[in-house]
Amino acid sequence: MAAFWGPDLYRLLAQREAVQTWVAGFGAWGPLVSILLNAAQVLLAPIPGQAVGVTNGYLYGVARGTAYSALGVMLGSVVAMALGRWFGRPLVVRLVAAERLAAWDRIAQRQGAAFFFLVFLFPFLPDDVTCFVIGMSALPIPWMMLLSTLGRLPGMVVACWLGAHASVLPGWAWAGMAAAGSALAYLLWHHQERLEQALVGLIRRLVDGAH
Repeated sequence: MAAFWGPDLYRLLAQREAVQTWVAGFGAWGPLVSILLNAAQVLLAPIPGQAVGVTNGYLYGVARGTAYSALGVMLGSVVAMALGRWFGRPLVVRLVAAERLAAWDRIAQRQGAAFFFLVFLFPFLPDDVTCFVIGMSALPIPWMMLLSTLGRLPGMVVACWLGAHASVLPGWAWAGMAAAGSALAYLLWHHQERLEQALVGLIRRLVDGAH
């Protein structure tokens, strides 16, 4: 799919001023819209978080883009955790696929803050589901909200850096990233469960080794 929209995306990103002018139409609401989109991507699976981060970097630069991404992620995480804490499983199963929720219930059973921090830090793990699972646990929400943001921070910085440099990257670089992204999406689609099991096993060994 990326092979089809890649050239059009590159042409759009090459017009930074045009996109910035469009966003400027929101006036002072522009950063708030960005923050709310980042919050929504934690709660709503169809919104890709890294795409929002790239957009933030493109529009606001690395520093401001990362700040808006972090604020949005903090907001979305605390809402997800609070929903899990206040309404419990009856609500969460309406927001998260039942099989995914049951699997991560088993994985996260009796795990502490260090385990969850590494889940947020490592790529390819469902940190949105993890927020709901944390909410249904006894872990303190303010502390876990901070850890979830810190764990995601490296990924947010990378995404915003890519966005900030989008208009200067050559076409071949975008084509290469599109091809790599398509290959990665294919692998995740077909081997997601095995990849998650391997990463969770690594995280458990790291946590156990630190004790």
